[in-house]
Formats: sequence, structure tokens, C-alpha cells
Amino acid sequence: MTLIAVEGAAGCGKTVRLMELVSQTIEESPLLEGQRVLALTFMHGARRRLNEKLRGIEAVRGRVECVTVDSFAQRLLRRWRGLARALGMPPLQADQYDEQCDWAGALLECPEVRAWVAISFPVVLVDESQDLKPERLRMVSALAESVSLLVAADEFQCLSQELRPNPCVTWLRAACKPVVLTEIRRTDVQALLTAAATIRGGGVAQNGQGFKVLAAKGSPMAGTYLANALAWRKGGNAAVITPSLKGGFAQKVVAQVGQGPCGKQQNGPYTIRWEQSDSDEVAKLIEMLELANNVTAVEAVTALQRLPHSGAVREVISWVRRQARTGATTSFGRQEVEKAIARQVQLRRQRYAADHATFSAMTVQQAKNREFDGVVVLWPYQVGGDDEHKRRLLYNAITRARRWCAVVLQSEDLLKGAPFA
Repeated sequence: MTLIAVEGAAGCGKTVRLMELVSQTIEESPLLEGQRVLALTFMHGARRRLNEKLRGIEAVRGRVECVTVDSFAQRLLRRWRGLARALGMPPLQADQYDEQCDWAGALLECPEVRAWVAISFPVVLVDESQDLKPERLRMVSALAESVSLLVAADEFQCLSQELRPNPCVTWLRAACKPVVLTEIRRTDVQALLTAAATIRGGGVAQNGQGFKVLAAKGSPMAGTYLANALAWRKGGNAAVITPSLKGGFAQKVVAQVGQGPCGKQQNGPYTIRWEQSDSDEVAKLIEMLELANNVTAVEAVTALQRLPHSGAVREVISWVRRQARTGATTSFGRQEVEKAIARQVQLRRQRYAADHATFSAMTVQQAKNREFDGVVVLWPYQVGGDDEHKRRLLYNAITRARRWCAVVLQSEDLLKGAPFA
């Protein structure tokens, strides 16, 4: 079948080109009754955003399935459980995602499994494929044998040091001649364009109109820089992005800006919402869960009702009651309830996008594949990895900006090392 790869720097429109390729592919080979386009992503946030873009394609409206690679792997293992066992797959836990993907890849290497997928999904697209670990790449490369596979990647946007050199990009370049996009579409602010290109090339970005690196002398000054940036933004949304939450620098600065006016200009206060990952939300709920082991349904529900009200908690309460009502179980272990909480948090994040706040705070990883009018990068001492990794973190943060970006360093000492020297 067909393999088309698209490469390009951040903001070059790789996802837009994927949408164009989907339209072109469907125009040349229309979908048959019951067939759909399968879109695969690595993260749930990226899945939601990709799904929104695909809805804009008239030819496939209502005929798209957008899921994470991990979810697709689990579906394959459920459908082909017998074959997987025959191939030697051992019992796997629900959270063994890498192993699940590896065995799903083994299944897709079987012609009958690929044919089964191709009947329903003759066109498969994969965005941000540079983030695929070998286990997930095994699935994607196997699919290339039987479907029209459309893939976008940028090696420099990969934030895993383990994926250097990048296995997916290496495979794509060996399997086809990627289309390389060179024109940045996200912004036309020259200082942002120059800074991104300089960092990508291994250099040190210089200040300009729309891009500033500001070295603070501790959290209070950093808070003033952040408040001023938000006050002077001239409208639009803004994101606070940090490469690391270690040490609490970013959290302290965000909290300071929310507590009252900052600095001589007395800008603020500004409410900035921190985005949570699945694991963060699950950890907080489990920490607050007061539940012994092997309790009755009534005791489990009572403990769950003490937790903060949320859709995930309500679903777990319904699950406990349903299990008791049907006689499936009469006692509930703490570990079992914790797994149910984790499952419901993940499912609800898959289904429902977070509210769009004017000011959001997040890690570089959470900001991937997103864009904002303005970005403030809070750069602490505690940023791990080698110099190349730090350059990639900074690049991935500043390229989220459409109009302006300010990089606020915790200390002037950080100007002496990568990626600022």
C-alpha cells in the first residue's frame, strides 16, 4: 500500500498537510460502506485536537476514529486474544502499555490481522510520530503493509533522550522519501522565527521584538516578569510553560501572580490554571481515599463520596453499585478501587476536553502540538538532561507562541549554561 511521510519544524503545518493528504487519498479511493479513517496519536490531548481538525474534512465527516496508539493496541489484543496467546503472549497487567503495544505489533505482523484492520480502516494517519517508542513503531510499520499510511514527524520535537537517533524518523526515511515542509505558518514574528531557528541549529537565541530572555533574581522578580508579560500582552490567550516542576519554582511564581499585584507596576493578580496529567489527578484522588482492604459496597461508596466531586468519582461509585447489584462481587479491595479510579480518569480525559482558560500553566510535554497567542517559559535550576535535551525543551516551549514569548530564568547563573550559552 501507500506510505507518505511529512517532516518539518514546529509550526510548519505538518498536521494541516496530513489533513490535505487525507482528503486527497479519499478523493482518489473513496471509502466504502462501513469504512473509516483511523487517526492514531500518542497523547490524549493530541487525540482531541486531531479529532477537531478531522471534523473539518467534509469527505470523512462522521467517518473518523481517533484514538491513542495504546487504546488501539488494547482493542487488537481483545479481538485477537487467542492468536496472541498462540504467539506466546503472557498475561499482561492493564498498565503494561509498552508490552501491550509490542504484542499488538506482533499481531499486526500477521497478514490476517492486517487485513482485518484494512477492511475497516483503509486509511491510517499518525501525527507526532517521532514520539513513538519501538513497541509502538512496530505497530505502525506493520500497518504500512496493508493500508494507506500518512505520517507526520519532526525529530527535534522528540523529548525522549532514549529515542536518539529517532527510530521512527529513521524508519520513515528508509521506507520512503518524506515531504519536507520549510515555511513556518504559526507565526510571522521575526524574533520568534529567528529564536526558534537559532536554538534548533544549536545556537543561542537573542532578544528581539516579540522574544525576550529575562534572568530573575529569585521567585519574586520572576513573578513580576510574569505579571508584566500578561499585562502587556494586548489581548489573546497565554500559556505558562515550564520544562520541570522540580524545586517548585514554577508553582511558586504562578501562585505569587495569583495572590496580588506584583512589582512596581502592580500588575495582577492573574488566575492561572495548572493543567493536570492523568497520573497527577489519580495520585491526588488515591491519596485522599480513606479505604481499608476488602470492604463492602456500602463502605466503598461512603469512602468515594468523601472525595472531591468529579465525573470520574461518580463513575466509580456507579461501578461499585453495579457490581454489588449484579452479584459480581460482595467485597472490594483497595487496589481494585484504585484501578477503577485510574481507569475512569483516563476514560473521561479521552472523551472530554479540558476547559479553555485564558491563562494556563503546564509542562513542555503537556504543551506539545498546541499553540497560544503568548507564552511565558519559566526555566528553573532543576532541568535534567544533556545540552541537546535542554535545547529541545526550550525549542518546544517557545514554538508554541504565535505573537510573543518571554523566557524567565530563575537565576542569572542559568545564562552561563545551555541552552542560553
